[in-house]
Amino acid sequence: MRFSALFRPYWRQLMLGLLALITTNLFALILPRLVNMGISVIEGKKVPYFTSITSIVLAILALAVLAAIARTYSRILMFGVGREIERDVRRDVFVHLSTLSPSFYEKRSVGDLMSHMTSDINNIRMCTGFAVLNILNIVIVFAGTAPVLFSIDHQVAFAALLPFPLVMITAQALSGRMFQRVREYQASLSDLSARIQENLSGAQVVRVFHQEEAENTRFAAVNDHAFRAAIRLAKMRVVMFPLMRMMGALGVAVTLFVGGRAVVLGHIDLGDYVEINARLLQLAWPAISLGFVMSVYSRGQASLARMNVLLEARPEIVGGALPAPKQVVRDSADQFFVVAHNLSVQLPQSAKPILYGVSFTVKPGEVLGVVGPTGAGKSTLTRALCREVNVARGQLLIDGQDICDWQLHALRKFVAVAPSEAFLFSASMRSNITFARPDASQDEVMEVVRMVDLTRDVDGFADGLETMIGERGVTLSGGQRQRVALARAILARPKMLILDDCLSAVDAQTQSTIVERLKQPVGDGTHTPPAMIIVSHRLSVVQEANEIVVLDKGQIVERGTHLELLTKGALYRALWGLQLLEEELG
Repeated sequence: MRFSALFRPYWRQLMLGLLALITTNLFALILPRLVNMGISVIEGKKVPYFTSITSIVLAILALAVLAAIARTYSRILMFGVGREIERDVRRDVFVHLSTLSPSFYEKRSVGDLMSHMTSDINNIRMCTGFAVLNILNIVIVFAGTAPVLFSIDHQVAFAALLPFPLVMITAQALSGRMFQRVREYQASLSDLSARIQENLSGAQVVRVFHQEEAENTRFAAVNDHAFRAAIRLAKMRVVMFPLMRMMGALGVAVTLFVGGRAVVLGHIDLGDYVEINARLLQLAWPAISLGFVMSVYSRGQASLARMNVLLEARPEIVGGALPAPKQVVRDSADQFFVVAHNLSVQLPQSAKPILYGVSFTVKPGEVLGVVGPTGAGKSTLTRALCREVNVARGQLLIDGQDICDWQLHALRKFVAVAPSEAFLFSASMRSNITFARPDASQDEVMEVVRMVDLTRDVDGFADGLETMIGERGVTLSGGQRQRVALARAILARPKMLILDDCLSAVDAQTQSTIVERLKQPVGDGTHTPPAMIIVSHRLSVVQEANEIVVLDKGQIVERGTHLELLTKGALYRALWGLQLLEEELG
């Protein structure tokens, strides 16, 4: 992404702003000449077009009003371009982030991404609006004023303008160092944002483990680093801005000496001398502001460079071209709903496969239970079914089609997941439940509320389904959050429903009731129950499944029904006995 590409959609608006800026400066160029004429009239000299000082004053007032109108219009247009670009960049970055794979978010902190979406984009806006306007203004002012000065008296003009090239050279020399300082400061702000976001999210954990002092120390280190980066940047600005002012003042001093001498010697009139000084004052502010403009421009460059790094990230998982399930022959051996055939998954950070040789079949309306000890590969299997990790071709079929051929958007409308760590939005309970189907009717919503055994909970809230549940569902219990997330997944009416230990915070009786209800047809009976894959540490959840597979160290070591596994499955029997013991002790 380049600045030229950002400006391209708004070149007409930019050209109109430039025209208004030229008009503003044209009026400003005329004003000192009118002052010169006014002095000549006071001295009793004749001037063209004007016969009295009153007419000149009125002309000055009229030009001042017109210049103010043109100046306002130029800023509305050009600052508006900066705002438009800010909106476009924020939209494009947000859309880009939504395409990236889960592995990207495992490497980047939310605080860092928030810094990109706020301060970096704000810097780009300032650069494309404020900085561009002022850079163009500086060019126009110097291009218009310098020839007029030389037309009055080339010696005085040369002496007056002599410091200004030095200003430009100094600003250019300092801009490179300014760019580096700004990048360091922006990076430190990202680290600071990440630390704040992480600590606010984990505030309860910090308090429970009495780690306030340790976290304060860690925060202080990051905060001090940001402070030092800010001070280094501030020192650069402290040097640059007074230097620009000093050089502007130097131009005035030189003019006073050379121009005053020229007046005394009779080389120029008093009016010309006053006009030269007036024009130098017009040049002084652009020269003084050059340091600030360069600072804003450097911040915009640094932020755009950081944004480009973000936009260069590419999703590791790319969908195919299949937008919807094809019509398949159901009695064909390989055309079942969900088929895993020697499924193997190896993550980039792992030295060996997390899953290998996993095979199973799940038909619509059937339930597959997936159990196993911690680290067996259950979560990786869930991610593979949702295509959140790469899967080799031919190893996983959905409705008879290779999962690699599906468009990701179509696949994820086809599959719904109810995770153990339920993420809920800071909105009403209804909004969270209807997240995938905002147009769902009241009857549909109440049906899924009943299915997940939330009816009593909803009735207990003063506002019912309209109850605001707070950020991440903080006002709900763990079991309530899990059931709201499950209701959200059911209401999406997926063809495959994955329950990833999503009832771990619910008691065993409620758990069994919910699973049994999920096997029933939805609504008026026309919606076939989805193929269900229940991943759970609690074996009682899957004991009614059509088939249970037991994972251990990434592979299926046992499979069968609950009763079959109790008789012939050593690992399953051991896990079942451990669960019974925990229930007795609990």
